[in-house]
This record gives sequence, C-alpha cells and structure tokens, in this order.
Amino acid sequence: MSQTTITINGNQYDLKVTFKFLAAFGIVKNDFENNIEKMGNIVMGIVGGDPYSLVKALSAMSGKDEATVQADIENADDLDQVFEAVENLLVASPLTKTTVSKIIKPIKDTFDNMDKKMEEAMTDKSLTASSNTPA
Repeated sequence: MSQTTITINGNQYDLKVTFKFLAAFGIVKNDFENNIEKMGNIVMGIVGGDPYSLVKALSAMSGKDEATVQADIENADDLDQVFEAVENLLVASPLTKTTVSKIIKPIKDTFDNMDKKMEEAMTDKSLTASSNTPA
C-alpha cells in the first residue's frame, strides 16, 4: 500500500488510498463504467485545483472528518504541495494507478489547453484595448 504524510496548517495527515477512500467517492464493486467516470472526477478535481475535491480526498485518505480538513485548508498558506501529494499518491497507489495512468494525461492536456486559450484571449483583449485607445 502506498502512503505519504503531509502537514497542513501545522497538522499532520497520514494519507493512504484504501477501499474506504474509493467508497467515499462512490467507487463500488462491479460498476466499471461509473467507477471510471468517478475516478476521472477525482483526478480532474485534484489536477484542476478544486478545494472541495481536495477536502473530500484528504478526509477519505486520512480518516479525518471533512470539517477539520476544511478548516486546515482554509487556513493554509499554500496548497500546491498538498494537491501534488494527493495526485502523486493516486498515481502510485496499487488500487488506483492503473486507472489513473490512463486518464491523467488527457485531463492534464485539457487543463493545459484551457490555460493556453485563456492566455490567448487575454493577449487578444489587451491588444484590442490598446489599439482602441485614442492617441
């Protein structure tokens, strides 16, 4: 079993991917199609930086209640390493690595494309705004 320990807002979290973690996200026996979709939602939330996905994942991975996790998250100075630790654990855990390895690249590519389009839109908008400015 893969596991890792992180500290958020001074509190230690021992994280591991277990069947209890999977059940917290509605991943159940004999429902492959829905399980893939649900795993995709977990990965998308973590890769995309969704704080609600992070709270749920940390609670399910650590056994701490969501209110405690949410309080730590709200008071944390930086969450980048926390998102990264959860993502890395999903990639490495024997219970999730096969599925995650198949879905993580398309999910990351989607977010990268969104970032590029937003940058292009901002660049286009600033060019339009500067060209409309009277001399």
